[in-house]
Amino acid sequence: MAGEDAHTTGGGSPSPDPLLDLLELLAAGAPAHACDRLLARARRSARPEDRRRLDHARHLAREATGHAVRHARREADLASLVDTARELAHPARPQAALALLTRRARLLTATDLALAVLHDEETGEAVVRAADGAVGAGTQGHRIPAGALPTAAAHDDPPGPFSTADLLAAPAGPPPAAGRSTADPAGPAAHTAALGALAHAESLHAVLGVPLRTDEKHLGFLYVADRAVRHFTPDEVALLRSLADLGAGALTTARLLARARTANAELERAGTRARAGLRDAIEARGAQDDLFRLALDGIGLDELLTRAARELGGAVGVHGPAGEHLAAHGRLPRATATELDRVRLNAATTGIACPTADGTWAVPLTVRSEDVGTLLFHPDDPGTEPPEQLLLAHARTVSLLLTLRRSTATEGQIRDDLLEDLVSCDGPPPERLLARARRLSADLDRPHVVVVARPGSPAAPLVDGWAGVHARRHRGMRTVRDGLLVLLLPGDDPAARAEEVRARLAAATGAPVTAAASVSPRGAATVHRAHREAVRCLEALGALDAGGVSAAAGDLGFLGVLLADDHDVPGFVERTLGPLLDHDAARLSCLVETLEGWFRAAGSPSRAAELLHVHANTVSRRLERITHLLGPGWQRPEQALELQLALRLHRTRALLAPAPVTTASGTSAPGDPAPGTAARTATARTAAAR
Repeated sequence: MAGEDAHTTGGGSPSPDPLLDLLELLAAGAPAHACDRLLARARRSARPEDRRRLDHARHLAREATGHAVRHARREADLASLVDTARELAHPARPQAALALLTRRARLLTATDLALAVLHDEETGEAVVRAADGAVGAGTQGHRIPAGALPTAAAHDDPPGPFSTADLLAAPAGPPPAAGRSTADPAGPAAHTAALGALAHAESLHAVLGVPLRTDEKHLGFLYVADRAVRHFTPDEVALLRSLADLGAGALTTARLLARARTANAELERAGTRARAGLRDAIEARGAQDDLFRLALDGIGLDELLTRAARELGGAVGVHGPAGEHLAAHGRLPRATATELDRVRLNAATTGIACPTADGTWAVPLTVRSEDVGTLLFHPDDPGTEPPEQLLLAHARTVSLLLTLRRSTATEGQIRDDLLEDLVSCDGPPPERLLARARRLSADLDRPHVVVVARPGSPAAPLVDGWAGVHARRHRGMRTVRDGLLVLLLPGDDPAARAEEVRARLAAATGAPVTAAASVSPRGAATVHRAHREAVRCLEALGALDAGGVSAAAGDLGFLGVLLADDHDVPGFVERTLGPLLDHDAARLSCLVETLEGWFRAAGSPSRAAELLHVHANTVSRRLERITHLLGPGWQRPEQALELQLALRLHRTRALLAPAPVTTASGTSAPGDPAPGTAARTATARTAAAR
């Protein structure tokens, strides 16, 4: 490089053209101060008209050296950017990629602080995930409220870059409203408001931010900041944007790799659990045979629980179907009834062991899908899971043992004997039956349902065992009378009870079951009448060749009226014609009369119109209203028969009922029918007169 006196010739005399000397300095890459000295010396000896040319030459020289410096800086930045891209290309965890990104951003822009702010998809907030050059302890992890920073969907243009020379002096505006466009001029104000607290904590003035975005989504922002007032050049903005694009791609790749590593680890753990489960299953299978042999040889429940506690390593207890304590070995933590019921329900629903809050495991005890109790296990080492297969093996053995013990229970036999006397016509007096029921905690003063079932399975012990469990679970009674299973269960819905017994007994025996039921309102004397009505209903189902179904007297229409002891004619009429009667009473219409005329006319609308003295279109409209109220199947033979019977019973009751007497105040006299009933009676009388 030429020296400061390069403008002189070899003989020491001044060069005739200082501009040529300046060009030689620029070509040699001389610094700006060398060019300034050359022009300053030439200016002292130059004429006034040449000084302007020299000043202009100095200006051009400064621009030329500035371009060279910027070009060199640009080359260095691009080289650093390439190195950063090479480093980000290596697989890394998301946090490591963010740390590398912020460190490179700070070095490339020669700033005091670099931040990576990412959007939290769950909360909607923006969080400082990485900070290089921070001095405050709260900078890393600092949270910015949701909506404070501009965002964009995948199909929208990303938010533009943000820069300010002095953030602390800039007016802080409110964050943009939700849904505001990214091109909104309030974007800089949003950045200023969002970063205000962080800027004061770190004493930041100059801030430059660019979006972190991939082709699919907007991730957040990359910020660089200085603790002094500074203006960022367009080259610095472009450089940071390029770095942000590289960082966003590397971060997305790191997240995908992290999720893949997590999935692989979970698969590895699942494989380990599967291998352990297979090993435990092989060991438990051998233990299962030994336990079944012991149960069949007559081992006691206490002895069985002692062996289970020793092999499982903890305390073991057994509860019955209603939650009653049956036996235990070791000390089990005391749990609330609500907690035990919740865990028992979960265990019975899922069919696997479920833990309580105190670490006790509950295993459902089932026999042919019927609940016989719960096995509780509390390990000696809290927090450890029990050997699942061995625990299930002991649970199955306890279920078998409880089933064997249940067959010899005496309390069930005593309750069965009481039900036998209740349904018998020549049993003891009702007072004695009530006293016996009270001793067995059977409350006959509340409604009960008598269910009579004819099981299709010839396996009588299986039916009897299921009936005993079902009766105990519902605090009821059971017996077998004339080859039929009889159950007395609390409740007032005979149809629901009959269907429940039919479905569960059929599932337990694998054979179709026919069931019928009737309500025993209260007292011992009503049980016999309900049993007789249920038997008649069951016989009616058999006569109708309706096997494998359930019914109550009310489900059989007019047959139920004939079979019932009380012959509930009003109830039958109400169930059959209720919608029409209510419509006629409320709107003073003639739907019941039209239905009677339609039946008398053998289903001919035109003939019915002649009998009713109305137009045929009127009859058609009324028939459409009847179809809307009774349903589309009212003309089927079986329902039409019940409708005709109900119409005749309604007409007969209306003719036999006394006419209501109206008092001076316009109300019905005491003992008279209600206004709605009176209106229905008047309608029926009119129809009967016609």
